[in-house]
Amino acid sequence: MQKILILWLWAFGFAVAKHLGENNPDTTIYASEINPEIYNSISDTRTHPYFFEWVKLPENIELIADTQDFLPEVDIIISIIPCQFVWWAFSGMKEYLKSWVTILNLSKWIDNVSMQTVGEKLSEVLWWVRISYAYLAGGMIAQELVDGTLLWADIVSESSKIWEKLTRLFQSDSLDIKLKISPAKNTELYAALKNIIALILGYYEWQWVGASSRGYYLTKLLWEMKEVITLLDWDSQIDFTDYALCWDLIATCFGASRNRLLWNMLGEWKDITQALWELKAQNKIAEWYETLKWVYKLTTWKAGFEEINKFWAIYL
Repeated sequence: MQKILILWLWAFGFAVAKHLGENNPDTTIYASEINPEIYNSISDTRTHPYFFEWVKLPENIELIADTQDFLPEVDIIISIIPCQFVWWAFSGMKEYLKSWVTILNLSKWIDNVSMQTVGEKLSEVLWWVRISYAYLAGGMIAQELVDGTLLWADIVSESSKIWEKLTRLFQSDSLDIKLKISPAKNTELYAALKNIIALILGYYEWQWVGASSRGYYLTKLLWEMKEVITLLDWDSQIDFTDYALCWDLIATCFGASRNRLLWNMLGEWKDITQALWELKAQNKIAEWYETLKWVYKLTTWKAGFEEINKFWAIYL
């Protein structure tokens, strides 16, 4: 039986671990967490110290204290590492991974130096390991996944065998997985860029801009997103059936998402430093801030990116 390892167990990682444990009751699924408070709480009580009070992880989720000896045996890594730490984490693991290990990434991130997606960056960092890469994205807020709400997601892979293997793990009555056999880059770009769209639309909402006007700004932002993708020399034909774009955009705009919480703070005219500090105090990371850094770096001084550049000037 293949060995599966989840990295790490913050809010969404815990939610994914709960879903996978309940969905695969006869399979032992391993998980690693470097935060000692989270590790000790789950180890002692099966509960998270920060989120989901009274929710317990299934007993078939087994914690790994030291991954160094375990990594050579792992066949599937499910990476839910916050975007800022993906590069650092896998750089430390690369010498222990077996060749053709499957890495399913759930982070939404573009490197603001190299302009690479997570998949491109991992292929570079782990070039000699020859990984099988896949990406999962969709409208999935952690609390809703924990509650068993009906959700949808894409798993994107260039291999149908990898897709089928991962779908068997995730597919359930409450989570519908859609097939996408293609390079993951477009879906990764959608997942990262929709956070900026959601944030700017939230800003206009807090400015009491009407629904019709927000529809206009949504159209402008979708066009700017298309042009960002073009600047990255990738397919700019936007696929509105992609769960990482439309479904995730709606969930971020209207659900209890971290990014929505942050735009609420900014709408109250808190500065970005104060807002990020308050999020940190709640043990939350809003991915849009890192995304906006690289997008602004790409679009600054270029015509046609008025909304992105204007928002940067207002708040950052």
